[in-house]
Amino acid sequence: MKKNRFIPALATSVAIGFFAATNAADKVTLRSLLAEMTDPDANTYLPSPRYTARLWSSHDRRTTTPDADGWFANNDHSKFIRSETVGDCTEDVMLDAEGPGAITRFWITVSGKAGEGKIRVYVDGRLVAEDNCLKLVSGGMFCAAPLSDSVSHESPYERRGHDLYLPIPYAKSCKVAYVRKPGTKGSFYYNVETRAYQAGTEVESFSPDVLAREKAAIDAANRKLARGLNGADKPTDETLSFDGEVPAGASVTRTIARMGGAAIRRIAMSVDAGQKPQTLRSTVIELSFDGERTVWAPVGEFFGCGYTYEAYSSWFTSCPGVGRMESRWTMPFEKECSVTVRNLGDAPVVLSATAMEVGPYRWDSARSMHFGACWHEYADAPSRKGPEKLQYDYDYAELEGEGLFVGTTLAIWQPTAKWWGEGDEKVFVDGETSPSYIGTGSEDYYGYAWGRYNVFDHPFLAQPVGIGKGRPLNQDFPRQNVVNIRNRALDAIPFGKSIRFHMEMWHWAEDVKLDFAPLACWYMRPGGRANHGADPAAVRRPVRVDVPLFPATLPATATLFADFEDGTYGAWKATGEAFGPGPARGVLPFQNPVGGYSGRYLINTYYKKDDTKGTLVSPGFTVEKPFVNFLVGGGNYKGQTCVDLVVDGQVVRTVTGKNSERLEWTHWDVSEFKGRTAKIVVVDDRTGHFGHINADCFYFDVSPRK
Repeated sequence: MKKNRFIPALATSVAIGFFAATNAADKVTLRSLLAEMTDPDANTYLPSPRYTARLWSSHDRRTTTPDADGWFANNDHSKFIRSETVGDCTEDVMLDAEGPGAITRFWITVSGKAGEGKIRVYVDGRLVAEDNCLKLVSGGMFCAAPLSDSVSHESPYERRGHDLYLPIPYAKSCKVAYVRKPGTKGSFYYNVETRAYQAGTEVESFSPDVLAREKAAIDAANRKLARGLNGADKPTDETLSFDGEVPAGASVTRTIARMGGAAIRRIAMSVDAGQKPQTLRSTVIELSFDGERTVWAPVGEFFGCGYTYEAYSSWFTSCPGVGRMESRWTMPFEKECSVTVRNLGDAPVVLSATAMEVGPYRWDSARSMHFGACWHEYADAPSRKGPEKLQYDYDYAELEGEGLFVGTTLAIWQPTAKWWGEGDEKVFVDGETSPSYIGTGSEDYYGYAWGRYNVFDHPFLAQPVGIGKGRPLNQDFPRQNVVNIRNRALDAIPFGKSIRFHMEMWHWAEDVKLDFAPLACWYMRPGGRANHGADPAAVRRPVRVDVPLFPATLPATATLFADFEDGTYGAWKATGEAFGPGPARGVLPFQNPVGGYSGRYLINTYYKKDDTKGTLVSPGFTVEKPFVNFLVGGGNYKGQTCVDLVVDGQVVRTVTGKNSERLEWTHWDVSEFKGRTAKIVVVDDRTGHFGHINADCFYFDVSPRK
């Protein structure tokens, strides 16, 4: 991800998206910012009080303008505004804001011993917080997760991105400094976003007393975000369905007219045509509001799963498993809206579990905005350009109008183990020639760090498909896809006339071709324009997939016992609730991504999360071949989350998962039981963390599968 050299240098802050204040009487407080963060309607209106957004980061200071040397400079760590002596310590200042404002997001990562350093936060000239840098940002010093969290939880702690979403408002000023012992080895990376309100805006400054007083509000916001049900507290009064088959080249549209204003609160669907990845790309969703089409995107990218569907949950979008997809962006309109699902593939598409939920919304002719999203693919994009093999920039979106930039999704395919995402985001606002947002790496922008492939989800961040570095999903099928999501609430970027969101293509490989498909989301006043529109040819282009979508190949000597590909347990007998109504089709709702299983179905006892128990018992069979081979994953609890071989009423073989959702091949040597009757029993007798078991593809053979 980064070069680990400690080079102190000057850092600067940059301002973005100026608006004149419209309501300076609105008081900004920690409580009001939490309420705004968790209000699905907040970003549908031009801000009040209005603000500019600022990014303070450790980016390489040689990056200035596209025509200057150093535009792709990559020494993006340990850069500070200045160093100053305070008492017996040297403070490296990373943020220094004057006037009323608020910190809206804090991200850091470290290398070496840099994680032993401290962060100090000064508000209105007073030291209000000081602690170890990791503890202060992601370790729960201020509050619990998800407002204070690190991702991915599957990564080593020191290799994670550390994220703080608790707002820190200030009336007069804010300074943040990093402090470490002299000679401490290691690099410190940071991205901190702030709002700057116009002079005269009343702000209640953050302090330990305010933090203690607002504990209930913080806990309530955390609970709301953790549930991932954005908009669940907003009423709906009409739901339209568009279930059914959509022939190739056809479409289905649902329209609602409401004079005086309303909003789409939720869109949900499952899409199937027998070839899931291509279907998720070639099935397109279009949204129109008050006569303007503002959304045209493949359904997979629109709902955040890309075309390699994996389960995840976030505040605005989610894929809760079994092929379902949901969007909970508030999408307001004054008079009329329509949703169109268009099949641009070459086979019929079946839509199921569809819903377009609409409810009341207060349309403000001066401040309300339409939701928009555009998608574009850079197919066969070079990792480097020209004979000099140079880095280059590609755009997510270039918008003209007035609004808020609120989110991005990036779906990638790349055929190498080398890191693809070294490049920084560069955001130009209102005609800037030098970008006012410059970050420190693509994965840093998406909230994680060091190019880690581990999957994660968070209310505002997700990597539901996270191999991405050519690392194997299992030993037979390498996977080279990745999906990254970042959506914005308090850290939305306002723009008055235009915004250009660019990302560097900074790949460590020099001669490979990649597929990059970015989606950008925004709210804009009616009449706004985006540079990317409908692109039917792009969504028809065959997608590249490197995951097994078919049953495992069995040796000619094998005898299949059970693979559950008919969608039932057959003659196997289930007790309790854990095994649900039948085999799972991949992941179950709210489960982390499951991989390595064979075909479309598997045993998965995450039914109703980890709160259920039960057993699944096979019919009896006579042991003839010396080995039983099968796939297993899930919890690592002997006797509680396990697969057992039972002979004459006794458990003679057993195996557990490894506290991982990935299934791996295992085997039993059963030669000593030849001629005897046996049964296989799948056991889930545990609740709580990894209190479930995954299993699939049982077969008998003359040799073990390893």
